Amino acid sequence: MEDLLEALLWPEPRARQAWDRWRSGIEVDRVPHAAQQMFSALSPRFPAWLENDPAAGIFQGIVRMAWSKNQLRIRKAVELMALLEGAGVRSRVAGPLAWALRTPAPAVRPIPYLTLLVARGDVRKAADVLADANWAPYPDVSSLQELDWFDRIAFEQDGLHLHLHWRLLATPPEDAARCEKAFLNDFCAIQWNQQVFETTSKESTLLQILCGARDGDVFPWQADVALLGTAGIRWAAFRRLALQFGPGALERLQELRASSPLVLPALRQDRAGRLRRKFQYFWGQYRIRSYYRKEKPSWPGFARFLADRWNLPHVWLVPFAGARRILQHACTIREGKT
Repeated sequence: MEDLLEALLWPEPRARQAWDRWRSGIEVDRVPHAAQQMFSALSPRFPAWLENDPAAGIFQGIVRMAWSKNQLRIRKAVELMALLEGAGVRSRVAGPLAWALRTPAPAVRPIPYLTLLVARGDVRKAADVLADANWAPYPDVSSLQELDWFDRIAFEQDGLHLHLHWRLLATPPEDAARCEKAFLNDFCAIQWNQQVFETTSKESTLLQILCGARDGDVFPWQADVALLGTAGIRWAAFRRLALQFGPGALERLQELRASSPLVLPALRQDRAGRLRRKFQYFWGQYRIRSYYRKEKPSWPGFARFLADRWNLPHVWLVPFAGARRILQHACTIREGKT
């Protein structure tokens, strides 16, 4: 699989060398499924690479099959979006479906399942509409509170799976609503034939590619980044989004920057000092408590939380206790340097 990924990421002649290495070690009737998924992405180079290959027809047939399946699944997505729209539910495409729509032809990104994003307030209505259309749900989400803990309901019909999301990234429950708001307010349009789809911005799409769940999708995330491309990405906005909801995406991006020819910026990761990390820890603990108590976080509430945490008799003592802790921390650092 590494050779196929190298063949996709690198220019010639290295790409052809990687393909030749892979091809020399494989029997055509024993090509793994994961490798077959890569053929459609590599297909723009196949005319040259398969010129004298006796199995050229087999490889091209796999590509045509992937393209045909994509067309059927995109049309099914159009039908489902129209069905939801008829019920007053606005849906957007995401996941492999959106990534495939963004892939420049003639390359093809296989669509193993459909992904639609709706607002949390529309989840119940959308699920009922899909169930009435004979889409079988699993599992059932029975209460609005549980929407903080889950991010989707899955459906199945005739072997095709549909993921109905209200949040595209796994987050702690206390961050759920904030994450959903960030994605639902950031959309753009993609055109396919005469159909216009709404999907997430390039920044949100890249973040989902880098750290979103793939649910058995074997297509490499590195290949999705390459097919998406980096033109037009607002890197400062992407970094802010990643630091909030997917810090691991920055590490993956730097890993890809170091191991591929893709033009990627050296985005600074969060290098918070000890005092800032301490504040972030206490603030995070306060937000968790506020979530379970169904209280809205606030600075007065945070002060009361610290007073309880530090066993202070009065809230007004919090600034003094905090200053004392900072002074103790600074003295510890100085002693460590001597």
